Amino acid sequence: MLEPGVRLVDERRRYRAEVRSDGTLALAGRQGSIHRIGAEVQGKSACNGWTFWHFEAEGKLRPIDVLRQQARKELGLSRGEPVVLLAAE
Repeated sequence: MLEPGVRLVDERRRYRAEVRSDGTLALAGRQGSIHRIGAEVQGKSACNGWTFWHFEAEGKLRPIDVLRQQARKELGLSRGEPVVLLAAE
């Protein structure tokens, strides 16, 4: 799970965004979904935020998609069902 305040980065560590309590990201005065903020910082119209944004674990960067897949498995969800990765406050 991602706690509010956790910093996510892209694979090259060019961009750092903060996870907000509502599940959106904040970066340089902007806020939005993992997909929208990822697209904006790259100057693109779309972005797969699950693979663009990474968290650090055990000294390594890992895409947040790892957390989504883990949550799906633990919750017994199918691939198409949405997963919330934000811990309740």
